[in-house]
Amino acid sequence: MATIDGRTLDHKTLEHIRIQAVRRVIEDKEEPSEVMKSYGLCRTSIYPWLREFKEQGWDALAESIAQGPEPKMSEKQKDRVKRWILGKDPRQYGFDFGLWTRRIVQQLIQEKMEIELCLTSVGKLLASLDITPQKPLRRAYERDPQAVKLWLDETYPGLKKRAKKLGAKIFFLDEAGFQSDPPLARTYGLKGETPVVKTSGQRQSINVISAVNARGEFWAATYDGKLNAESFVLFLQNFMKGVRARYSWLSMGILRIPPKQWRTMWRAWRVVWSFIVYPPMLPI
Repeated sequence: MATIDGRTLDHKTLEHIRIQAVRRVIEDKEEPSEVMKSYGLCRTSIYPWLREFKEQGWDALAESIAQGPEPKMSEKQKDRVKRWILGKDPRQYGFDFGLWTRRIVQQLIQEKMEIELCLTSVGKLLASLDITPQKPLRRAYERDPQAVKLWLDETYPGLKKRAKKLGAKIFFLDEAGFQSDPPLARTYGLKGETPVVKTSGQRQSINVISAVNARGEFWAATYDGKLNAESFVLFLQNFMKGVRARYSWLSMGILRIPPKQWRTMWRAWRVVWSFIVYPPMLPI
């Protein structure tokens, strides 16, 4: 009969086997070797159980789980580390890098708590705090969260009512630039020899201005160079040609237009019959 490895059994099962095996030997006068053979366990395992029963009684056979080494950090200190990370970035603590890493957390714990942890322990600590590595979203530090909430809760609902009354459509407009040289991610290569990925040495870029509404209606145009008042007027004219509505309201970020071009911007508003709304948030 194959012997069962007792380490594969759970604590409750082992406790039950210990108590029953010792009872059969003490009360039923069975041979220890025969008792262990019936359970499929190692013959010598019962003798330490018998010694513990003789010295401490039945309580010695109860389930006991090793506590392990004393933790280096208290629960209060762990919560403090969690408060450091959530909603903040390392630059607020004097670091040059804006993303959290295990090494930065390790250094911060060393500096503020004088506790030394290896990187593996730091990773386990973060996992126990439900902090996982994630790709962050970009947010401009200039944006005002209170103004954004006010615009979403009060200003925008009011605009929707006015647009419905006038038969207008509300579009959200923004501009962006794209380049043909994406950043390289990680790959595999021989240790000590950095792999080489051949790419084009030419750099290509294109600018895009686009508008979309809540119903999924979309308009876009590409252009070279910088966006100025003249080109913006042309964009608005083309936009109004492609939108079937009596009025179209645009919600967009504030453009940096020099004062000498303000007259052209005013002409754009008059030509396209659009109502331009500036939300208090930036695109990122």
